[in-house]
Amino acid sequence: MCARRVEIVGGGPAGLYAARLLKLNRPDWQVTVHERMQAHADTFGFGVVLTGSTLDNLEAADPESAAGIRSAGHAGHALRLHRGVEQIMLHGARNLAIGRHALLEVLGAHARAAGVRVRTGEHVDSVTLDADVVIAADGVRSATREKLAGDLGGDLQMGRGLYLWCGAPFALTDSVFAPVRTEHGLFVAHAYPYSPERSTFLIETDEATWRGAGMETSASATPAGDSDAASLRYLERAFRAELGGCALLGNRSRWSRFATVHLDRWYHGNTVLIGDAAHTAHYTLGSGTKLALEDAIALTGNLLATEDVSTAFAEYERNRRPAVDRFQQLAARSQRWWESFGSRAHRPLPVLATGFMTRAGNLDLDRLAGNSPDLVRSALEAYRGEPVAELPADVAAWVFEQPWVHRTLDLATRIVQDPEILGEHTELDWSDPDPWSHEARAVLDAVRANPGGVVRLRGADHGAQGRIDLAERIRLELQRPVLVELPRSARDGAAAALLCGRCDLVRFTD
Repeated sequence: MCARRVEIVGGGPAGLYAARLLKLNRPDWQVTVHERMQAHADTFGFGVVLTGSTLDNLEAADPESAAGIRSAGHAGHALRLHRGVEQIMLHGARNLAIGRHALLEVLGAHARAAGVRVRTGEHVDSVTLDADVVIAADGVRSATREKLAGDLGGDLQMGRGLYLWCGAPFALTDSVFAPVRTEHGLFVAHAYPYSPERSTFLIETDEATWRGAGMETSASATPAGDSDAASLRYLERAFRAELGGCALLGNRSRWSRFATVHLDRWYHGNTVLIGDAAHTAHYTLGSGTKLALEDAIALTGNLLATEDVSTAFAEYERNRRPAVDRFQQLAARSQRWWESFGSRAHRPLPVLATGFMTRAGNLDLDRLAGNSPDLVRSALEAYRGEPVAELPADVAAWVFEQPWVHRTLDLATRIVQDPEILGEHTELDWSDPDPWSHEARAVLDAVRANPGGVVRLRGADHGAQGRIDLAERIRLELQRPVLVELPRSARDGAAAALLCGRCDLVRFTD
């Protein structure tokens, strides 16, 4: 294979790791990384999380840099859902947290050791670079993506909620999810240790609370590049129990809305996008750095396998897109769950914790029971309204078998075979994934116009999760019982939805 000139725009994890892998495997290639910041010390952010599966992938791709990441990381913490004096410990995953600065130091050192040229403080135009291959790893605000928008297609969707990324000058003993209600509304902290002296605090809220607390004013008064000091001081008071009297640390910490990037194509000509430049997935699944590093592995593997750049790009997208699409779907469900968290924050803590663990649809009740049996048993007791001596062998089947009584209806199980037994009820179609859209408001208006009785939600098989989400909104906002029609392939999601109070009844349509 002939020597190539590869120019990489963006010195974040994706760009540095792709550079390292290319140069490590092809020392004769000229690989240059262009980073607009002067040094990694200028980077913003605190800790990031890598999943166990991602760490395995890094180990397989490059054991040396993987060892450096593990050495600089912080592992071994469990998950704790904390609400006032109540708390529930959840099964800890094989995750590793690492400071973003530390990660960049490790990846940068290994890239340079392989012979990569890393040029900092450079603003380059990726579209006009003279190279055989241009890799755009320039993040969620990608200038490359903007310049090639007409060729790449796709869209960018802004989240409804707001979040602020900050830190604390101590290491938490566990990962913490802590909702705190202030006089203005609900704030939720997602916090975890990433070094022996530091923790990440990612705090989110809804727009009404944000405005009510005066944070819109402080945000507009904060100069670009600075931290929103007024908001940090407010949050210190709100989360004093979790902070133990310590101050929050800012690093360009200001309120943002999450931007979800979808592209129709990830490449054009000799330019290919990776990481957040190509796609994003909500932070509540800890996915951004994971996806970026795994993109780098996939892309470099294809570039090393063939001399034809177009073929390499096409194979990269063909092989990588299904996993990214799946992760974006899961992350979108997690995002909607958190953006509407305030509406269900009153639920019993075991039910809330079970909903948290099953929110994205990638963890079923039996697996959760294997990892956290006490949690699931407590949730079953809240669902049944009486003690449960031991976990059933098939948790989902047990959930379906419980009776349901509502006014004149007395059903032996939660599975409805013939909807006629419901008597007079409201039937509506819904297959959209977003239960908070303009169209969803129209559905809620239709329910309000037909008071009383069960609401029956029907629709296409692909809209199963969206119907469950809308069913929960109807139950929470309108206090109406809901039957959701689902394909049998959604059995696990249906059981979790029933247990967590997202719907009342299910009907399988096949």
